[in-house]
Amino acid sequence: MKNFLQNFVNYVHNDWNSYPLRFCAEVFAWSCSVVSAIMFAVTVPTIPVVPLYCIFISGCVASGWACYTRRSFGLMANSMFLVTIDSIGLLRMIING
Repeated sequence: MKNFLQNFVNYVHNDWNSYPLRFCAEVFAWSCSVVSAIMFAVTVPTIPVVPLYCIFISGCVASGWACYTRRSFGLMANSMFLVTIDSIGLLRMIING
């Protein structure tokens, strides 16, 4: 167990040292995902959709950029696809009231 924890700490430390801005973007994206999920769970059935959309879209943009810098096409494409879908949903909601 100690070896696992040491390897994990080393992994995080190396990831931070390799590209601190990307590390922060990934932590931000993760935080947005968790906050969105908690807000959704706590506010059902009257979900605050606009704030949730904004938080989730921001996290997906950060995640997409981080994936791009890691040269991870699949995850970048997924993040940008989610940004597109959710941005269309947000715009439809704003336009249609």
